[in-house]
Amino acid sequence: MEEGKLPLDLLDKILDDIEKLPDSVIQGPQIGADVAVIDYQKAIKQAQKFYNSKEKVYLVYKTDPITFPTSEPGKYAVIVNANDVVTSGAIPFGFNATIILPVGSSADIVFKIQKGIQQECDKREIIVLGGHTEFSSSVNTPIVSGAMLGFVPKDYYVPREITENDVMLCIGWCAKEGMGIIANEGYEQLSELLGPSTIDKLLKLGDDISIVDIALKINKENKPSLMHDATEGGVLGAAYETISPMDFGLELYTEKFPFTKETMDVCHLLEVDPLKIISSGTLLLITSESKAEKIMKNSTKEISIEIIGNICSKENGITLDGEIIPPPGPDAIIDALRKLEEGSL
Repeated sequence: MEEGKLPLDLLDKILDDIEKLPDSVIQGPQIGADVAVIDYQKAIKQAQKFYNSKEKVYLVYKTDPITFPTSEPGKYAVIVNANDVVTSGAIPFGFNATIILPVGSSADIVFKIQKGIQQECDKREIIVLGGHTEFSSSVNTPIVSGAMLGFVPKDYYVPREITENDVMLCIGWCAKEGMGIIANEGYEQLSELLGPSTIDKLLKLGDDISIVDIALKINKENKPSLMHDATEGGVLGAAYETISPMDFGLELYTEKFPFTKETMDVCHLLEVDPLKIISSGTLLLITSESKAEKIMKNSTKEISIEIIGNICSKENGITLDGEIIPPPGPDAIIDALRKLEEGSL
């Protein structure tokens, strides 16, 4: 395709796939319309019903791009933005996407990305509100930048207010998203070294990065103090950035972080730190010890959940196995992908 906006005939085909919008959306995606218009009073009812709350409702807004290589950027753009919205306790409501593709990209790529967005939104009962697609010489790989709206009643808003002696829980296997990316990009190389069954397990692991259901369930039942989706910088970076702005310290323990054997095998082969690999789909949660025990007791065997650290005084700093850890640097997946590209295994 040539540089510029998506041709109108292709845009019209994409819009044909959108089902009838609910009455909470006054204006949705359409040719020539610059904005989405929402009836706020109708839109908030989903959140009030889920939490059985009559309190006033907050609007939550999030934007995040997909820049790392993935076969389904549309799907993952919805997931990572929904993940962040639910860490506030909010029910994801509506999604916008800006899609920038390299000049020369085919129409099939556009349809695949848009289909991924629509299917994931339908799965989560999220409304596609609109967006923008264009072809630009400014990029050499597809970029999907998403924006998500959500709503949460005041009494179920996660306040990010913690206290000393709270604990940090890690819910879900660590490095999920990173393992999916690495397995997809280096499938043949890694299969030769570790076997295709190992890499297939990592592809499956990386496909399951939504925290929406588990985060909302925990919030509804336990009202934790803080929730955070571990993205770039991995679980270690996520833990650090969660505590560093606050007037507290954090004691972490390496042996407590949950990793699959396949993840550890690949990280050992690539000589990268699994704690520092992008980990969307891993939920970090801070709450009291009593609530943590309740959460762990009520969890299913399919979900890995561990207490990985304790909130302490700020004077103790942020430590891993007793050693002060520095601020997070570049994600370890960058080095892993470089080694795969160079074939230096």
